[in-house]
Amino acid sequence: MKGLFSVLILIATTASAELKIIGGNEAPVGQSLYVASLRRSAGGAGVCGGTLIAPNVILTAAHCTGKSPPLTHASIGSHFLSGSNDGEQIRIVKEIKHPKFNPTTLSYDFAVLILERDSTFGKVKISYDAIPAAATSTIVRGWGFTNQLGSPSQTLQQVSVDTVSNEVCAASLKKKVDVSMLCAGGKAGKDSCQGDSGGPLTTVINNTESLVGVVSWGVECGEVGKPGVYSRISQA
Repeated sequence: MKGLFSVLILIATTASAELKIIGGNEAPVGQSLYVASLRRSAGGAGVCGGTLIAPNVILTAAHCTGKSPPLTHASIGSHFLSGSNDGEQIRIVKEIKHPKFNPTTLSYDFAVLILERDSTFGKVKISYDAIPAAATSTIVRGWGFTNQLGSPSQTLQQVSVDTVSNEVCAASLKKKVDVSMLCAGGKAGKDSCQGDSGGPLTTVINNTESLVGVVSWGVECGEVGKPGVYSRISQA
C-alpha cells in the first residue's frame, strides 16, 4: 500500500548531502526537458536538481529544502546552470518534505515543490512498482561537480550507472543503506557529486524512460567500489 507521500505524488502526477555528475557527457539539448535546476533567484545558479512530475510539481531531495537563503525558483527545460535564455523559470510557492525524512540518516530523502503556475514542458513517467535489480542500467543527470574538487558544470550532464544491491552497497560504503534507498555506480570516474542532489535517476521500463530514484548522498565521488545513494521512488 502506498504511503501518504506517495498518494500526494500520485495526486500531483494525475493533476493538470549535495552531489554532481562525474565521468559523464553533456546531455543532448532538448531531450530531458523534465529536469529542473533549483535556484535562489530566477536567473541565479542552480544549487540542487529536481524532476517535473506534474505541471506544477517538482520532486527533489528533502535535504535541499528548508535552507537559508531559500530556494525561490525552478528552472525547467533549461540546458544551463544559470540564466534565462531557455527553459522556464517558475517561482516555488511551497515545500513539502516526506513525513519520514530523517536529516541525519537521509532516509526518505524526498520533497515536493509546488510551483506558482504550470510548466509547459512534459513531466517524467513514474513507476512506483519499478525496483531495479542489481546491474540494471540507469542514467543520472545534473549540473553537479565533474570531479571531486571541481566546480559545477554550466551545462546539463548525464552518465550511465548500474544499480547495486543494498547489501553490497552498505558493505562498500560502511554506512547504513535502508529500504528507502537505492544504490548505483561504484565504477571509477562515473558518479553523481556535489550539486546533483535532488536530480533524477531514470531507467527504461517497457520502452519508456521512468524515474526510479532521486540523487541523495554518497561517500566521495566517482571512486571505485563506492556507489552513489539515491532515494528509492518505490518507497516514496
